[in-house]
Amino acid sequence: MTTPIVEPVLPVDDVSKETGGPANYWTIGLLIFSVWVLFSNLGSVALFEPDEGRNAEIAREILLLKDWVTPHYDFIPRLDKPIFFFDLVALSYKLFGISEWSARLPSALAALACLSLTYGFARSVFGRWPALWSALILLTSIEFFALSRVVILDMLLTCFLTAALYCFFLGQRGVGGGQRKIKFLLMYAAMGAATLTKGPIGFLLPAAVIFLYLLIAKRWMLLRHMEIPYGVLLFILIAASWYMLAELRNPGYLRHFLWEENVARFATQQFKRGGPWYYFLLVLTAGFFPWSALLPTALAESWKRSLKRQYLFLILWIVVPLVFFSLSSSKLPHYILPIYPALAIILGTAVANLLTESSAKANRVLWFPAGAFFLLSLVLTLAGLWPQFFPSRLQPYIHGSFSPTPIVMLVGLGMTPILALISIRKNLWAKQEFLYAATAIGFALFVLFAAPIVRTVSSIRSSKQLAEKAARFIRDEDRLVLYEGYPSSLPFYLNIQRPIWVVWSGKKSKVLGSDYVAKKRPDPAPGYGQILFTYEEFAELWKTSKHRFAVFVDSGAVDRLELLVGSPPKILLKVGETVLVENR
Repeated sequence: MTTPIVEPVLPVDDVSKETGGPANYWTIGLLIFSVWVLFSNLGSVALFEPDEGRNAEIAREILLLKDWVTPHYDFIPRLDKPIFFFDLVALSYKLFGISEWSARLPSALAALACLSLTYGFARSVFGRWPALWSALILLTSIEFFALSRVVILDMLLTCFLTAALYCFFLGQRGVGGGQRKIKFLLMYAAMGAATLTKGPIGFLLPAAVIFLYLLIAKRWMLLRHMEIPYGVLLFILIAASWYMLAELRNPGYLRHFLWEENVARFATQQFKRGGPWYYFLLVLTAGFFPWSALLPTALAESWKRSLKRQYLFLILWIVVPLVFFSLSSSKLPHYILPIYPALAIILGTAVANLLTESSAKANRVLWFPAGAFFLLSLVLTLAGLWPQFFPSRLQPYIHGSFSPTPIVMLVGLGMTPILALISIRKNLWAKQEFLYAATAIGFALFVLFAAPIVRTVSSIRSSKQLAEKAARFIRDEDRLVLYEGYPSSLPFYLNIQRPIWVVWSGKKSKVLGSDYVAKKRPDPAPGYGQILFTYEEFAELWKTSKHRFAVFVDSGAVDRLELLVGSPPKILLKVGETVLVENR
C-alpha cells in the first residue's frame, strides 16, 4: 500500500492571525459588494456588436428550434464554438424571459463563482486578509469587471479553469485520502466542463500547468494518487458526449473544429488576428489596471520569500497561458483572462504582507488603485458636467449620458481630499481596513459614474435602436434581407421567428461572422428554406418575387444595390450607418 503524500500546511487560523485576521463581517461585506458590482444594472446596457448580439441570438434560437445540440445563428448551424455556454443562456431565458439581463446572467454568475474560488484558494493557503485582497483585486481589475457583464464564453471558461487548478492544488496537499480523491475527480470534471465551453484549450492549459508543476517540484509520485483512470473516464463522459452528438448531426464538424478552429487558429494567420510577441503584455497592463501598476512591487515582495510550492504553482498558472497565447498566431484581449485569478492571489498576498510588515513608503504605493478610481470618477463627473471641454470625437458618447446627479457626485468627490487629509493626519491610510474600504468605495464610485456613458456607447454600438425604429415598417409576410453587413443583434431585438436572408458573394472566407458557415454552407434548420443568396440570385428574386423585400443595407452600399437590381430602392429609414429600403 502506498503512503499518502502530505504537504505540511500552516493551519488557516494561524495564517489569519499572522496577517491580522479580520472579523467575518469583512467577508460578508465583500460578498454583498461583489453581488452589487456584478448584478446591478446588468440589463440596462444594450447588447454590443458583434459578439454579444450574436451569442444572445444563438441562445434565443435554441428555444425557437428546440435544438439543444446544434447551435444556430440566423437559423443556420454555426459550429464555431461548442454549445454549452449558449445552452446556459437559453436556460436563463427559459427561467427569466428573454432580455439583456438574462443573456448576461451566466457570465455574471461565472464571475461570482470565480471570485469565490479565488477567495477560497487564497484563504486556505495564505489567510483571510490575503483572500479578501485577492478577491477585491480580481473584481476591480478592469478587464475582469468588463467581461463579467457581457455575453461571451471566456468568463465561464475562466471559472472552470480556476476550479480545475484549485481542486488540483487542494488534492495534492493530501488533506486525506477520501477528500483528496473527491478533489481530483472534481478537477477532471471542471476540465471537462471547460472543454465543453471552448474546446481543447479547456484541458490543455490546466494539464500543462500541472505537468510543469510536477516536473519542477519533483512530485511525480502524485500521479499515483490523481485517480487518472476514473478521472479520464469522467472527463470523457462530460466533454466528449456533446462532441459526438454534434458530429453525428453535422458530419465533418469535428475535423473543422479541431483543425480550423484550434490548430489553424494557433499556427496560421488565416484569421487575421495576429499581434507582436508583447501583445498580451500590453493587454495585461491595461486589462489588469489599476493593479498592474503594483505588479513590480508584488514581485519584489514575493522574491524576498522562498519559492514555496504555492508560489511556484501560481507563477506557472500565470506564465504557461501567457506564453502559450503569445506564441499563437491568433490574439484577442480576452484570451488571457484565465491568468487573472492567479495574478490577483499573488498581488493580494503581497498587499496584505506589505500593509502588515513593510515601511510607510511602501504602503503609500498601495494607495495608487484607490486614488486611480477616485480620479477616474472625478474625470467622468467633469465630463458629464462640461462635455464641451473634451475631444469632439468623445462628446457623442458623453452628451446626454448624465442627469443632474453629477452635481451631487461632484460634491461627493469634493469630500475625497478632506477624507484623505483626515486619514493622513490620523495615520489611517496605513491600516488594512481603511485602505480596503477606500479601494472598494473608489471602485463603486467609478462604476456608478461610468454606467451612464456605457449605456450611451452601447446604444451606438448596438442594433437596438435600428430594430425598434424598423419594426414599424416590417410586416409579418415581408422578406427581411441583409445586403453587405450584418448587425449581429438585429434578429434578437426584432424578436423575429424566421430567418433574415443574407446576400453575399459566395466567395468570402466568412459569412455571418462564421468560418464554418462560409466553408461548410450547412443546410438551414428544417422548414426554413434557403437563407444565403449570391448577388445574382438576389437580383433575380428582386425582379420576379411577388413578396415585399425589406432590405437592411450599409449607407455606403445603397448605390451598389441599385446597380445590382437595376432600379432605385425606396428608402424607408436611416439609423446610423444602416438604411432600410424596400423593393416597392
